[in-house]
Amino acid sequence: MAASARLTWAAGVVAPRPGERVLEVGCGHGVLVALLAERAGAVVGVDRSPTMVTAAGRRNRAAVEAGRVRVQAAALHEADLGPHPFDAVVSFNVRALSDPGQEETWDVVSRVLAPAGRVVVAFSVMTPGVEDDVVATVARLGGARGLAVAAVHRGETAPFPSAAVELRRPAAADRG
Repeated sequence: MAASARLTWAAGVVAPRPGERVLEVGCGHGVLVALLAERAGAVVGVDRSPTMVTAAGRRNRAAVEAGRVRVQAAALHEADLGPHPFDAVVSFNVRALSDPGQEETWDVVSRVLAPAGRVVVAFSVMTPGVEDDVVATVARLGGARGLAVAAVHRGETAPFPSAAVELRRPAAADRG
């Protein structure tokens, strides 16, 4: 089964480098996990649904067996993410990172993100005006944790256009 255009696009936005650790929040069937694992050193996928995590484990069986991918069924704030920070945290169409009131989720993201890491919150743009609302919400939630919008990426993907908010911690020189 081929990856969708939107998830292929999102993997290109994240663009993990060899050796990087990536966390996908809301990994679903594990398609984006698989795309990220092609480049990254290690990928952890978390999803609330045991059914989705089982599917993600099947899809990524070889990478799981090789120790490059780990998936688990848990809410992010309850997940065992291990002691090592992540170079990238990514989600696609996951409310836990794009809706107001998700303070607990963002606290976990901030805690597990490496000092020079990045957060990529990607989503389908299904209705006019939604992009600006999501960007503003993500900027507010990340900004409260010292993350700043580094870029807003846009992709002409089917069946809807996609967008992704990329956040990073400002470099020490930028913080004054």
